[in-house]
Amino acid sequence: MIVNHAAWMREKYDNYNKQQLPLGAGFYGEWVWNTDATWMWNKQTPFDAGWTFRRLRSSSSAVQYQTNSPLPRLLDRSDGTAAREGGYAQQSWMPLQGMLHFTAGVRWDHHSTDRVTAVSPQVSVSIALPTGTRVNLGFGQYVQYPELSVLTSILGNRGLLPTRSNQLIAAVEQRLGARTRLRAEYYDRVDRDLVYQPLYDPRLVNGKVFVPPPNPLYLNSLRGYSRGFEFFVQRSSANKFTGWVSYAFGRTAMRDGVTLDRFPSDYDQRHTFNIYGGYRLKPTVNLSVKMSYGSGFPIPGYLTMVNGLYYLTTIRNQLRMQAYERTDFRVNKSWTRDKWKFTLFGEVVNLTNRTNYIYDSFDGYNSQTHQAYVTLDTMFPILPSVGVVFER
Repeated sequence: MIVNHAAWMREKYDNYNKQQLPLGAGFYGEWVWNTDATWMWNKQTPFDAGWTFRRLRSSSSAVQYQTNSPLPRLLDRSDGTAAREGGYAQQSWMPLQGMLHFTAGVRWDHHSTDRVTAVSPQVSVSIALPTGTRVNLGFGQYVQYPELSVLTSILGNRGLLPTRSNQLIAAVEQRLGARTRLRAEYYDRVDRDLVYQPLYDPRLVNGKVFVPPPNPLYLNSLRGYSRGFEFFVQRSSANKFTGWVSYAFGRTAMRDGVTLDRFPSDYDQRHTFNIYGGYRLKPTVNLSVKMSYGSGFPIPGYLTMVNGLYYLTTIRNQLRMQAYERTDFRVNKSWTRDKWKFTLFGEVVNLTNRTNYIYDSFDGYNSQTHQAYVTLDTMFPILPSVGVVFER
């Protein structure tokens, strides 16, 4: 079986400040052709292969206005085209009536801008035991090329390497009856050659303020790891109660090869907790509630807080946001006929009207007192909505 896909996309934007002065503009376009093929040697050994070609076009610019100058300062500019191509081959074996599932494959990628070719192996195995237990093990190396806007930026260069990531996963899933399952999962990820601007942020060095250069360069100077585990319990049922509970713990750390700094990732969220429950009152009426909690992400930068005020410091990402909490509620009422289905629903997002914050921007600092200025934006408040869905 051979499947082909073709796609075209284009986006364009312009940014202005409150005085209607231009802050930046950009364009992105892409042509894509993708082919996937599957060959069944027999019922237990499918072979998969594919090829992708992408034609990219990107341009952007960003400026900044300063109070002591009427002319804008150029922050970044990029413009370029590129071709991305890649292919993969994967062989699977499913002996013992599918109780054992083994897969091995390899992927090849090439980028015309940095002219780097990458080969990525992957392997996984899944074992189903008669006791209702399934064990999954997997390892893969993955590659992500820098964005074209970075490769062609005045702050970047066309020789930037792709990021390489080695990922290991191990999971055990246990069926507890016909409707309930328990899953425990561990992951370990190691990244290198991450694109980073090591001299972008102001900070304290030996008690003095380090002033970033006007054009901090992009470099492949960052590497790091992410490790963690997750527990998941789910009960599935078409009638009465259905739902799931999950908890995840993760730790992500980075090391910069230029400054030799070690710090948590910008997206290091240690604890994540979710609960979902649904109940069918009648065959056509369903209620559901979802509650989410996530410990705070770091506030990006070399910042600390004293008496409610931000100050520059020597360690990056030591200050964190408040925890994120949200509760959503939904009710559905359906009318079903032989050839169509009509559903009326009502939903309240952020039912408790909790104020959650998101990092917006770093707004400067005082070189004498070392006080820094940061803007945190509020996320959406309580948000009720109603709607209809017609299916035929």
